[in-house]
Amino acid sequence: MKRHFLLLSLVLLTTVAYAQNKVVPEWFLQDFKSKGLKAKYDFAKFAKPSFLQTDLNGDKIDDVVALVINKVSKKTGLLIIHKGSNQYYLIGTGTKFGKIGFDDFDDMKWMDGWEIIKDRIVYETKFDNGDIIGSNKRNLKNNSISVWNTQDGSPLYGGIIYWNGTKYSWIHQGE
Repeated sequence: MKRHFLLLSLVLLTTVAYAQNKVVPEWFLQDFKSKGLKAKYDFAKFAKPSFLQTDLNGDKIDDVVALVINKVSKKTGLLIIHKGSNQYYLIGTGTKFGKIGFDDFDDMKWMDGWEIIKDRIVYETKFDNGDIIGSNKRNLKNNSISVWNTQDGSPLYGGIIYWNGTKYSWIHQGE
């Protein structure tokens, strides 16, 4: 009986700890308000999870990336806030950021999956007149964000969002 109670207690504590880790940090919410972002953007849920937390800029402090939607244009995207700084970055939400094939994108509505990647070596898909001609090996310094669109349950296209030392940049992957 004691073993069952101990096991149940351990499972409950693990579940509570996991759930607490899935809550947007308070500092992020405070920065969201104090930077005036709440007036222009709402949090969105077009992919899961609704936010990610990792050190993206290499300062050894976890940053937060959240899914957001522009209240006026209704264009979706990502909001990145570097903890402990005045820096924040919007990707999509009406601002051109990268290319999907030959098309510029300013809305992340195509994205249905994302995750943090810690790989330092990634591959960029190269095109010529619309045809995939291969890939280039790229070396990254910091953790980055992989975003993608799926078809039949597998990633079809997307890319890597990474900090290049001064701003966020895009590496296209897939079709």
